[in-house]
Amino acid sequence: MHWETVVFYVKPRSLIFGGEAFIGMVNIETNECEVTLSSIKYIEAGLSSLAGLTGLTKEGIKARTAYPPMYMDTVSYFLTRLGLPRHAYKVVAADPWTVPFKANNGEGIIRNIAYLHGVLELIKDWARENPKTSYAVHRLLLNSDYGADEDLAARARHLRPCRLRLAQHRTF
Repeated sequence: MHWETVVFYVKPRSLIFGGEAFIGMVNIETNECEVTLSSIKYIEAGLSSLAGLTGLTKEGIKARTAYPPMYMDTVSYFLTRLGLPRHAYKVVAADPWTVPFKANNGEGIIRNIAYLHGVLELIKDWARENPKTSYAVHRLLLNSDYGADEDLAARARHLRPCRLRLAQHRTF
């Protein structure tokens, strides 16, 4: 399945004190047990740019992001205050600075968030039995030798029987 998505990330500290946000567009392709990124385009923009992502929900597009579980409530609160309500984006419980790869810059963060949502799409049908899909995402990443939160992975009850492969094809 091939799809495009809008991805964003703001450091929790930047949400509180003002700062920059990473906003990107990513092409993702998912197959049996493979997530492939064909292009990543991103910019660093001011926090006021995030309010513009709300207009995408009218077109049926939800922006995607990822945050560690301990920051979820704080991030949701401040994003709502900035004009991006919770229904306007999808979030995965993970630290995009370290999962599944260590990120050093904005492109790395956007790439990691795209991979996390690609893995989520892979297990979406399978995980209907288990409502905590973030547990299954981390278990699948950990069993495939990628970076993952071991505590969240230990909570997964069912495991999809495949070895995940994350790939990137640069076309830009």
